Amino acid sequence: MRYFTAHLPQALNRGPAAEGEAATHADKVLGGVVLLREGFNWLAFVFSVLWAIAHGLWLTALAMTLALALIVGLPEIFAPDWRIRAILLIGYAVICGFGGNDWRRLGLAHSGWELVAVVAARDRAHAFLRFAHLLDKSNSSNSGQTVLSASPLHPPDLPTGPRLDLGPNPGFWS
Repeated sequence: MRYFTAHLPQALNRGPAAEGEAATHADKVLGGVVLLREGFNWLAFVFSVLWAIAHGLWLTALAMTLALALIVGLPEIFAPDWRIRAILLIGYAVICGFGGNDWRRLGLAHSGWELVAVVAARDRAHAFLRFAHLLDKSNSSNSGQTVLSASPLHPPDLPTGPRLDLGPNPGFWS
């Protein structure tokens, strides 16, 4: 099971003004949601700087470029063998892969997007369906109030039982 975070622009996260607008507002919310998977990002691992530019993360792309220039430039000064250069480049790529989704999440937060839900699903399409179901549940329970509040969405109340807490998920195996 993978975890996805659902992000919405602040303008879409306010809810409809009247009861009749609830269906069109839900369509706008579902059309404007960005789902980001927790864990390793293979595109950031392989195409680090180009990936950052494609997602509009300009300062991240600049930092990646400077780090890559240091990794390529410093070995030229100290003249180590090819193994050290390979280790430095692989380490750079691994850091970009593990940090890619978090950097994108941070960029969305700085651009005015809000984290509205965390969805557990098999893949992105299933996460979208579960978010739509969560949106429908919050819409029917509010009945005329705002569809999404400024606080994160809460799942419906379920009976509570003993909880097996295994600690935080580092996202490594997801």
